[in-house]
Amino acid sequence: MAEHLDWHATLWFITALGLIAMIGIVIWFPSFPASAPPSLRQRVAMMTNGRVAAIVGITFMTSIASFGLYTYIATILDNLAGIPIITLYLWAWGIGGAVGSFSIGTLIDRMGRPDLLMAGILAIMALAMFSLPFVLSFSILSFLPFILWGAMGWASQAPQQHELLRLQPDHGAAVVALNSSANYLGSAIGSALGGMVMLAGLAHSRLPFAAGCLVLVTLLGQWRIVSSKRKRGQARKNMKNQMQ
Repeated sequence: MAEHLDWHATLWFITALGLIAMIGIVIWFPSFPASAPPSLRQRVAMMTNGRVAAIVGITFMTSIASFGLYTYIATILDNLAGIPIITLYLWAWGIGGAVGSFSIGTLIDRMGRPDLLMAGILAIMALAMFSLPFVLSFSILSFLPFILWGAMGWASQAPQQHELLRLQPDHGAAVVALNSSANYLGSAIGSALGGMVMLAGLAHSRLPFAAGCLVLVTLLGQWRIVSSKRKRGQARKNMKNQMQ
């Protein structure tokens, strides 16, 4: 639409879709009782909980790297491989995202370890970002990093929400909202940070490596969460054995 009309038409089309969805919700969405929201003191206590803060922090860092890089796809493709039209790459990223969103729930149910799944998601995302500049010269293979990156980015929310709901079962809605806020805040900061580092002199071709390094740092943080959880589980097991 943007190519044949202009970007204004694209945004008006999205606005129309939003209005249709809103009307559908008003007419057909069923009413259901909402649980009482937590008090301000409970919200503060939830945000200052160390384990909650660690998980939300991982979401925040993941979003900075993923959406920060996504904002500059057009510039990166043009500078790395002289690709002026990015539509197919955006489709690859979106298709990967859809696959990741639909499959991650099944993986969580089968593995039962969302923390380990999140570590795997970060590892694959970093691999996709690092490999992106090297595969753009190969026609079909060039779409693979975008598919993997989209899949891992979209799949990253479910394991985090699962862990937060386990930690805060009485305030599930609030803690999931906190995680979502961290995700959107990270996307905004990532976009701004990407522009700032490029204005400071970072070559456009280096942005995938910078984002990949940030994901690796996030992976180290996630592995610390995994290790801490394992130590707590072992401590509880030892205590149980001593009591018996």
